Amino acid sequence: MVKRLFTRRAEPSGWLSVRLSNGELISLCEYTAVDVTREIGGRTYFVISDGWIGVGKEASLTSANAGKYLSPDGPSGAAVMLATYNGAPAEENSPFKGRLLQQWATLSFDGKTATVTLNSVWNGEFHPIPPGSHAILSPDYSHAAIATTGYANATPGMIGNDVWFPIGLNGQLVNSSRYVHVGHLSDGCVTVHQLERWTAVYQYLISHRAPGSAGKRVGTLTVRK
Repeated sequence: MVKRLFTRRAEPSGWLSVRLSNGELISLCEYTAVDVTREIGGRTYFVISDGWIGVGKEASLTSANAGKYLSPDGPSGAAVMLATYNGAPAEENSPFKGRLLQQWATLSFDGKTATVTLNSVWNGEFHPIPPGSHAILSPDYSHAAIATTGYANATPGMIGNDVWFPIGLNGQLVNSSRYVHVGHLSDGCVTVHQLERWTAVYQYLISHRAPGSAGKRVGTLTVRK
């Protein structure tokens, strides 16, 4: 009998490595739905059933790790976030990135707030995310190649620093190359500058999925000036 379970992170950075049946290792984000099909030879086999990563492929974990990192508890419904511009761009001297002109905003979610920057590169190529209603998509892949360990090392208890949430402009299920992520530099993303608030942002987003989206949409981001 097939059993529906949901992944949990094995690494503080937010990912769980699983082995595809062709031998390839891939990383799944938390709350990815998997359908367990069998257990044999000390391994638990399952089909990746939603999200953007490896959907429809068979993968496995050691049965010991399956017991640790697969859970019957699935995500809650759609997340709701509001980003409100905080006036005109203003300069800061980031301890990580140096002097930057930041478009500040306040991100409100789950009864909490976090200071974010919507843009800090002003060469005409990048622009702050426009006002409107946008889709927050589930994570697409590990962004470990973009150095975020410095933020994690400077912030006790930070998790999910390599997990970025794509933004679909105007509600589309299309990655606009803008993300909700942690950091001090924004190329038009919603970058959580207040590092100590990132874990709360991450935990809220990763534990939600919009019903009927096959795990591809986390929720909605409303942006206001």
